[in-house]
Amino acid sequence: MKNKFIKISFSFLALLLMFSCDSNDDYTGDSVVNASSPSLTVSLGFSNTETLIEQEASYAFTVSISEAQIADVIVNLVQTAGTATAGSDFSMPSSVTILKGNMSANGEITIHSDELVEETETVTIQIGLGNESNVNSVASETVTFNIANLTDGDLVVGMSWAASSAVTDNYGTEIGAYDLADLRLLLTDSPYTTVYASADGATAETYVLSAAAPDGDYSFVADFYAANYEIASNLDLTLTFDQVGVINGQTHNFAAALSTLDVCADLNFVMASVTKSGNSYSFAEVGTKSSFNASIFAGTYSELSDSNVNAWLTAGATMTAGTEPGELIVSGIYDGLFDYWGEEFQTGFGNEGLVKIYLNSDGTITLPNQYAGQTLPGPYDYYYNGSGTYNVCEKTITLSFAMQFDQSYSDDYQASTIVFKLD
Repeated sequence: MKNKFIKISFSFLALLLMFSCDSNDDYTGDSVVNASSPSLTVSLGFSNTETLIEQEASYAFTVSISEAQIADVIVNLVQTAGTATAGSDFSMPSSVTILKGNMSANGEITIHSDELVEETETVTIQIGLGNESNVNSVASETVTFNIANLTDGDLVVGMSWAASSAVTDNYGTEIGAYDLADLRLLLTDSPYTTVYASADGATAETYVLSAAAPDGDYSFVADFYAANYEIASNLDLTLTFDQVGVINGQTHNFAAALSTLDVCADLNFVMASVTKSGNSYSFAEVGTKSSFNASIFAGTYSELSDSNVNAWLTAGATMTAGTEPGELIVSGIYDGLFDYWGEEFQTGFGNEGLVKIYLNSDGTITLPNQYAGQTLPGPYDYYYNGSGTYNVCEKTITLSFAMQFDQSYSDDYQASTIVFKLD
């Protein structure tokens, strides 16, 4: 009887446990994180290029994944370039670990100071190498530190650049600004006519204007060492100034200051002028793309193409600089036409066949309506008008122009477009 009672008791207990389990479990107990393949991103608490005076300074960053994992995610760091020495000039972790179940972790790069007198040192660090485990994609960041060792009166000048908008290759991969262009930072007189010194590295540039430099006015100018001119991209420039105990990270930004299409020796961008008086400096933003003296286009030109073939030229054209800003005086472009008509310009009536054109700073040419002169037999009065473009790097001029006869007629004669190239 006792055994039977025990069996009944156990059966009742099992039924009680079964019915006491609620199907609406709120899962507030232990949970399970399933393995997945998240994306990894790096967020900086500073810019990708930092120019600083050598001092103890820390730069924090955060690494994040899109989903928590059941295992730790280790994000690697590596020094990829630079002259600074790990341990003495800077410190960084070799990796940052996102612990299992977490979605982010923080890291820090530290710049150190020392008593040594050194040239400006650089270090480039990549955060996230793309070989991290348990992640699908890695959006890494590359950071560069320019570490200047200065005395009280030295002025450290930094220049960096970025594409005004994202530029990608044929595969959709973004092209970095330093792959698009290699710029130089120039120290010149003010206004710019003579280069005193230049900084020309592979990426952002740094120059130290020494306290021992003569007092006076200087300019800081950006120009090209090289550029990927097959890809049209505007470049934003950033100019910074630092002086020990006086100026800390003074920044000037210049949007779309240069274009990769501008790559040639005659193009530059004057960012700022600096007046030095002892160990004191005053600044003025200039922000001006170089304007070109028309004299660089003076010379004899060959005809590359003509939409009205052989109507105008007999032996090329000659251009000379005028007295007004951007003015060129062109001769020879109507010779073929007037030879064909059997006419000859007479002296004393105007420009006698010369055409005045004006080079504008935006690359366009103005060819205003103007009196060209009088021809015989007739006599006939002629007027010119039109427009055009020029390319400083290639030394080409494209003119779209026509001629009016006596200005009493509304029709233009022999409208044409000619491309000239300086011989």
